[in-house]
Amino acid sequence: MSLPALKDLFARHRERVTGLWKLGQEPYRTVFLEAGDIVFATSTHPLDRLTHLLVERGKITQAQLDYAMANLNPAMSIGKNLIEMGFITQRDLLDVARAQVERVVWASLAATDQVPGFEAKDLDATTVRLPFDTAAMLLAGVLKLPDRERVLEELGPLNQVVVLEGRRHQELTLPPDLVKLPGLLDGSRTLMELSREAGVEPFRLGAFMLFLREMGWARLHELPPLDRRALELALDPAEAAITPPLPESLPTPPSLFAEIHASQRPTTNLEHLSEALDQLGPEDELEDPFPAELPPPEPEPALPIHHEAEGSTERPEPTPTLPSEAPTPSRRPLVLVAVLVLTGLAWFGIRMLRRPAALGSTPPKVAEPATAATPGTTAAKPAEPLPPVPESPKPAPELAAEKVPEPEPTKPPATPPPPTQGADVATSKADRLQAILQGDWKRAMLQGTAQRKTLQGKWTLRLEIACQGSTVQHAADLLKGQDPDLFLVPMAMRDGRTCYQVFLGAFGSEAAAKDAARKLPSPFLVEGNRPKPFRVAQIPDRQ
Repeated sequence: MSLPALKDLFARHRERVTGLWKLGQEPYRTVFLEAGDIVFATSTHPLDRLTHLLVERGKITQAQLDYAMANLNPAMSIGKNLIEMGFITQRDLLDVARAQVERVVWASLAATDQVPGFEAKDLDATTVRLPFDTAAMLLAGVLKLPDRERVLEELGPLNQVVVLEGRRHQELTLPPDLVKLPGLLDGSRTLMELSREAGVEPFRLGAFMLFLREMGWARLHELPPLDRRALELALDPAEAAITPPLPESLPTPPSLFAEIHASQRPTTNLEHLSEALDQLGPEDELEDPFPAELPPPEPEPALPIHHEAEGSTERPEPTPTLPSEAPTPSRRPLVLVAVLVLTGLAWFGIRMLRRPAALGSTPPKVAEPATAATPGTTAAKPAEPLPPVPESPKPAPELAAEKVPEPEPTKPPATPPPPTQGADVATSKADRLQAILQGDWKRAMLQGTAQRKTLQGKWTLRLEIACQGSTVQHAADLLKGQDPDLFLVPMAMRDGRTCYQVFLGAFGSEAAAKDAARKLPSPFLVEGNRPKPFRVAQIPDRQ
């Protein structure tokens, strides 16, 4: 037993005994037990004396101790003498007395070469009884054991697992590094695994497990020994399976073909062929090589075939079947594929030939004009879209209510053809101005086309490009007091819309047109919207 005093003191505590537990002869240590709990301890070791602890803990100086020992009152203890002399207080004496008991107990637990003794007796009334937590004192003493080897020797191998018994350990206040351990003691982890998982030093973990075991709060048991042979078989590659030798096969009778090839005589020798056929049985007869559809050839003279004798154990080998020739692949699938490819190419060519005609037959659609900013216009004035040119004139109120259908976004609109001038269309500048102010856009378009034809070879002044009827009317209102000579020409925009160019007058030269532009009202002369002179023959139809 490596720690006999430790095991004996724990046993007295578990048995709840009362008496004096003594360790050693002289000097010796004595622990007072009452119902298994430690209530006091004394020692004759110099380092365990109360006076040494008082000086060690700084409660008194060595000079004060020497003075007290020289003037000691024999009727009182050393502690009471120091209190009477005023060197310590009652609280100081109690703290040092508790420390003395702990030192005596911890030193007793660490003893390895002394066998303790116990005297069962009741403690008298003169015995000092100090309040201690015996379990906490014993745990602190085990954790302070200096001999690591003896602790591990007493604990046993580190491949043991720990299983808690009861819940007495919950009453114990554990150090911070051991708080996680009780929750891991479920019997599934070894001591080494507990040390790694809880982050506790192995010796400290072992001391704590030793305390739990000696207190009777846990049970340790070792895992079954490892089968080294099984481990080696598990780690080493599997040995190659030894296949037992196959039994020697019985000699087989030679086949017909083997006899023919092995023979030194020609195969046309009927005598040799007859000897070979004698080795065959009824089950080895060859299939009829002639199909049912063909007439069988004339039979040849039968060869003598002798069957096996009854009771014979020999069995001839079956005649090997020759592989049949593969059928010749048919060319019909290739012809079908070629026909399908040619049909597809012909259909694709017809579609490509019809596509231009279909595209050319689609009538152009006029897009709904979007709102464009006009010099001098205000945002409060509602926008009015320009309708397409109808085939017959209608009253102005009805024209204002018409709406231009939205164009299809996938097909760019073509430039609408210029309207033809009717015989009854008036082309005077007053009529053109009246048509614009009234919103009669069909008549204004016809008048503009006719005016453009009459001005070939001259210059004109483009005031703006308008996509809303209200914008054109606002421009006419600005020039109403000057008797303007206005006419409209359509323009196809890049985004598919159809807007209208507003032109003013006819001039003999570009300089005259620019001079007229400088006399226009100020809204036409703002930056970015300046009028631009054009030769009539060069007026663009697209943006």
